[in-house]
Amino acid sequence: MKKVLKGIVFVIVLFFVISKGLEWWLESSFESKINKNPERSYDITYEDFDLDNFFTGVTLTEMKIEPLNAKAGSVVTGRVDHATLNGLVWIDLLVGRRLNMQEIAFVKPVFKVEIGKDSTKNKGGKGLQTMFGDILSRADLKSFSLEKGSVMFLNSETQDTIGQVKNIDILATELETDALQFNHLIPFKMGDINVDIRDGSFQLNDYTFMNLGHFHYNLKNKEILLKEVALGYNKSWVEVSREIGFQNDVIEFDVKEIGIHQLEPSSEFYTQLDIDAGSVSIDGLNIKLQRNKNLQRPADTTKPMFQGMINAIPVDLKLDSLSISNSTLAYGELGLKKLKTGYITIGDINGSVTGITNKEDHQAVVGSLHANIKATLENKAGLNLVMDAPYSNETFQVDLDVDDMKFTDFNSTLKPLVGVEMLSGYIQKIKYHMEANSVYSNNHLVFDYKDLNLEVLKEEDTNEPKRRVFQSAIANAAIHPSNMPGDKKYSTAAYSYQRNIYRSPINYIIHGLIEGFTYIVPKKGIQNLLHKKKKPKKN
Repeated sequence: MKKVLKGIVFVIVLFFVISKGLEWWLESSFESKINKNPERSYDITYEDFDLDNFFTGVTLTEMKIEPLNAKAGSVVTGRVDHATLNGLVWIDLLVGRRLNMQEIAFVKPVFKVEIGKDSTKNKGGKGLQTMFGDILSRADLKSFSLEKGSVMFLNSETQDTIGQVKNIDILATELETDALQFNHLIPFKMGDINVDIRDGSFQLNDYTFMNLGHFHYNLKNKEILLKEVALGYNKSWVEVSREIGFQNDVIEFDVKEIGIHQLEPSSEFYTQLDIDAGSVSIDGLNIKLQRNKNLQRPADTTKPMFQGMINAIPVDLKLDSLSISNSTLAYGELGLKKLKTGYITIGDINGSVTGITNKEDHQAVVGSLHANIKATLENKAGLNLVMDAPYSNETFQVDLDVDDMKFTDFNSTLKPLVGVEMLSGYIQKIKYHMEANSVYSNNHLVFDYKDLNLEVLKEEDTNEPKRRVFQSAIANAAIHPSNMPGDKKYSTAAYSYQRNIYRSPINYIIHGLIEGFTYIVPKKGIQNLLHKKKKPKKN
């Protein structure tokens, strides 16, 4: 009996010694393999190498990923709470072959990305791609997962935090780590990948920030979803305009969801946002464009038409359709020496834009950029807009319809902008047609209204502007209070309008419409004064 016990103890001790010896040897072999490539960009170190009881895998605790060349581009360092390597093929390690395993999982990794001045075209996304490619290419690997990760983005010179992502989860399957492809964040040929990024915040400059609630990407579904995206400022937009120093649109927005569908991944998507997709959907976009007229204008440059605007987009773009729903656009101006900003709001925006591409061969296929939008003006009147802009020449055609609106609905815009208050009046119909080229447009306007009465205001330091009685009387005497079918002096307007080449095509459309009002609302004598031949001026 004693001999049997001694034999059992001996076997147990022998097994323990052999397993520990084997573990020591495997650890030594693994360590020599993991950093073997002299051309590697990163070193991997760890505190502890824990071999599973049945030799099915390894757990590396407190793993560190450190760059060997931190002089240029985006520099990434990483610290991983623990990494599990499952399905190791030990025989390949024993005979000195390449590391071979089923899966690597990073649990609670924290990455730090330092972005330098020379990182203009090599931003954080590219740096992370390069790091993952360098690390994972050291083994034949079938799948990779990253759980509960986070990223900090730093200015390499000041070490200030310029962005962070609080939670990242990645699962990539059917990997071929000997086939690099920079189409994905994990840069290999693969069967599928799911990427979920949550709670991102980025400081674009001293006063501008961008937030991201959730980013989801699935390769097989060819879909990207971005939720709760916002661009804003830590000071008022007027202060931001002064920081800019000249007249320019100060943009802020938030959006509930952006979806990119039937996406064909490209090697530049994560760094340059090149998009080749079937469609993009935007839901719940609220955007403000604001301009301070008290600042000097920038030097005049000729503005492109719609085709030129699309062609000037600095990324390759091939998009069959863009749909927008439940959205709002507000344009605001702080007028010269004015105290308050006047806004005009287009709400309940729903519609689509098709044929969005700056690829010449695809432009020849789709023929034109086409928009069909339904909305409300000042959250009151129905608004319909249809636009077509051929890619073959610098022309476009617009049809705009507005119906059933009170003149008083414009007071929030007119009072702060031009010092005019509408006292009464009703708009039955606006029907505007514009055929434009890069120099001038031919237009037709139907503007049916009645009971128009207004007053001119003098802005005071108080919240209540003072009425200018004499000017108000003159203004009302100079206009037709009604222009309805059946009225003796009912009129529509057919006219041409010369484009200001230093303004955008949106400005071209709006001022072409305003020009039409001057042929209908003023009485004949005032019309003649307004339309005397004169030197064109900038709007």
